[in-house]
Amino acid sequence: MSNLENLVQKILDDAREKASIIKEEANKVKDEIVNSKLREANEEKKRLLDRSVREANLAKERVISGAELKARNEILFEKQKVIERVFKLAGERLADLDENRYVSFLTETLKGLQLTGEEILVVPMQMRAKVKKLKLHKNISDEETVESGFLIKDKGIILNYTFDSLVEHYKEELETEIAGELFKE
Repeated sequence: MSNLENLVQKILDDAREKASIIKEEANKVKDEIVNSKLREANEEKKRLLDRSVREANLAKERVISGAELKARNEILFEKQKVIERVFKLAGERLADLDENRYVSFLTETLKGLQLTGEEILVVPMQMRAKVKKLKLHKNISDEETVESGFLIKDKGIILNYTFDSLVEHYKEELETEIAGELFKE
């Protein structure tokens, strides 16, 4: 029986050896599959992280851009308020012209106009006596007045030289120049 036992033992040993080889190969295949899946998972993780970083950067840039735009708009709004204040002050100063400067303005403006003498001149109440005394124009209204500047009325046509009107008229033209002077950067 020893031959039989030897033969059985040899078959068992061969089977164990083959099982060991198959097990080793299976472990190698398992390790290759696990490593491959780990590489794929790491690559996917890297792609997801890169995409998340890009999206976070875009969101950050949008937030910063929005904040910068809002700040710029607020600055522009405040600058516009300052410019409006400048025009308001200009109107107030013009309204407070002393008699001599007012008469000078009126005289120079009337010289530049082609008037027939039939027009009605409307001036501020506090300047009426001075203008009449200087005889700057033939017809000066005793009923109507203006706050500042003057009006010339002729057959339904009104030439408006009130200071508020003049400031408003030149406002658009002067805004850029005033902004440049006020906000030199």
